[in-house]
Amino acid sequence: MGAAGETLAFLDIPEGSSWVGNSEVTAALETHFLPAYLSKARWFPGNSETRIKPRIIARLPFTGDSTNFVIIETNHHARYLLPLRVDWSVDAGPELDKSIVACLHQGEREGLLRDVAADPDFIRQLLDHLRREASIAGSGWRLDFKPTSKLGSHPPSTPSRIRAIQGEQSNSTALVDQDYVVKLYRHIEPGRNPEVEMGHFLTEAANFAHTPALIGHLEAAHASASYALGIVHAFVPNRGDAWTWSADRLSVYLESMAKGSEERDKAIIARRDYLQWVRRLGCRVAEMHRSLASRDDVEAFKPEPIDEGDLDFWISDVMERAARIFNRLEDSSLNVNDWPFGERLLRVKPGLYEYAANLIRPSLGRCKIRHHGDLHLGQVLVANEDAVIIDFEGEPSRPLADRRRKAPAARDVAGVLRSLDYAAMASRQQRRMSEKLNTPESRALFAWREQTTDGFLSAYQEAIGASVLWPDRAEDMQSMLNFFLLEKALYEVEYELSYRPAWISVPLQGVLRVLEEGGVA
Repeated sequence: MGAAGETLAFLDIPEGSSWVGNSEVTAALETHFLPAYLSKARWFPGNSETRIKPRIIARLPFTGDSTNFVIIETNHHARYLLPLRVDWSVDAGPELDKSIVACLHQGEREGLLRDVAADPDFIRQLLDHLRREASIAGSGWRLDFKPTSKLGSHPPSTPSRIRAIQGEQSNSTALVDQDYVVKLYRHIEPGRNPEVEMGHFLTEAANFAHTPALIGHLEAAHASASYALGIVHAFVPNRGDAWTWSADRLSVYLESMAKGSEERDKAIIARRDYLQWVRRLGCRVAEMHRSLASRDDVEAFKPEPIDEGDLDFWISDVMERAARIFNRLEDSSLNVNDWPFGERLLRVKPGLYEYAANLIRPSLGRCKIRHHGDLHLGQVLVANEDAVIIDFEGEPSRPLADRRRKAPAARDVAGVLRSLDYAAMASRQQRRMSEKLNTPESRALFAWREQTTDGFLSAYQEAIGASVLWPDRAEDMQSMLNFFLLEKALYEVEYELSYRPAWISVPLQGVLRVLEEGGVA
């Protein structure tokens, strides 16, 4: 929980009492220990300990009194999940582990209250509950473990190696041997979780082979509401996510191009091999969309015509985001290199609504489907020279209802195109390449960007074929695609303004390229 040498005050547990039901213990956790812990948790959105006001609203027994799922509600009524366990057999020394919520005193005993999301014993018990389809009741709540039919094809075994995936930001994920991936959701919401719902459909109904099989999930039920707490997928052997792999491939390509003719031949081969993979990704995304649109008899996945309400929703969503960006650009101090891009974007403010509306208008009456909703290279695994699509949660900043909302397949296509563009331009940023467009390195980079985006899109169009999922006319296709490219690029601008302002020029240029094509910027 803290840096080496950091100490934490002890939480006193009265003798003969449990940490779970004691009002004094609850008050101490809410006022001191949980704010301190949450302020340092990667998955919690906020880092000011004094502003975090958690309230424990439920404790769901997991294994007796020692381990409980604790659900807290924070200042803005958001709810978060913490799997907490008391360990009396562990010394509460001054060297604090980042999983420790509090050091405990109870009479002569000392112990720890820990967040055990990545603890091997906790994960083993969770998998055992899933295999037994366990249902555990407590405090007016019920905890249900729900396996799918695929659990039988992954026979029960005692996990030997369990490790946390360190890069996770908004959830807690553990890799179990070479068998399972166990993800616990931290921010929980009532309603049908899109990742669980999509996983069930693609695994059980559509039999889509290019996503990890859903093994099961766990959920909590209270009154008339249910909350997805976690999900278990089959592990797919892979070479990592496509974002990291693409960045590595591009780096090798650019470095080889900067050398002699022999090395350039290697670079050309490397680019050819990457383009083959990008085309395969285009095919897999098209196959995913065809699978998601394959069941008219399942209401949540039935393809539907786009209506005026859809157009109004998408346009309003884009314009609300654009308004936030315009306000921040007017108030911000972009550096001297980035300001020209921001200034150009501000100049299009008066005509943006009409432009966006005209882009999406030809989509009226076309087909909307359930889709990934947050598709980019980081949501794709490179597996045996193929592409495996993961993480169907949708954009985490959107409410569940929006993440389950149907939209044109073009929305996912735009996400991948923006990601391929972003990978190229991020490489330029990292390598501090010259702003001049006619240098050998710049020409090589832009050729990479154009060939990868064109390769993905052409492969997707070939695989989707003559379908209600894709516009018949090229101009309608480009118009719809440009709308969702604009939507995604504006999302990226807002993200970078909040978290990585040094990168803001990358998405700003992406927005401007879409606007330039329409003669707006």
